[in-house]
Amino acid sequence: MTRAGTVLGTAVVLAALLAVLGVVQWAGRDRAAFGPGSFDAVERAVDEAGLRVCHVTEAPDGLAVSSIRSRAYEVAVSCPGDDATVVVDRFASAGDRDAAARQFESQVRPRSSGAVFTLADATVLLQGSGNGDVRRRLGEVLRHEGAR
Repeated sequence: MTRAGTVLGTAVVLAALLAVLGVVQWAGRDRAAFGPGSFDAVERAVDEAGLRVCHVTEAPDGLAVSSIRSRAYEVAVSCPGDDATVVVDRFASAGDRDAAARQFESQVRPRSSGAVFTLADATVLLQGSGNGDVRRRLGEVLRHEGAR
């Protein structure tokens, strides 16, 4: 084998290792720090995004089996209006929250069908149906507030 072949082979192996490390880092990405108070944080984010909560449902049907409390918000620019659904599930532990987030992420494929965030002790699911501008505005504010 020539020196050029050895160098090329080494470069290919190193590139493959870097790609694998990138995938591992992406798959193990951090979630938001775990702590109390996520209903209030989501409601503040709605206000900050210039949106309104049109309707709230306490304890919607079992989106996350291990959640301790759940709320579904219908959010729009004005009520009544073209709204989007935001489901917030709170959890007793970071492990339960993160497992639920992974489950939701697998359910919102392709990405256009929704977005999943973790914020404090909760998952925040912006469902894919409904007003895309409302979801985008709220998602931006949630990220700014520390949601991941």
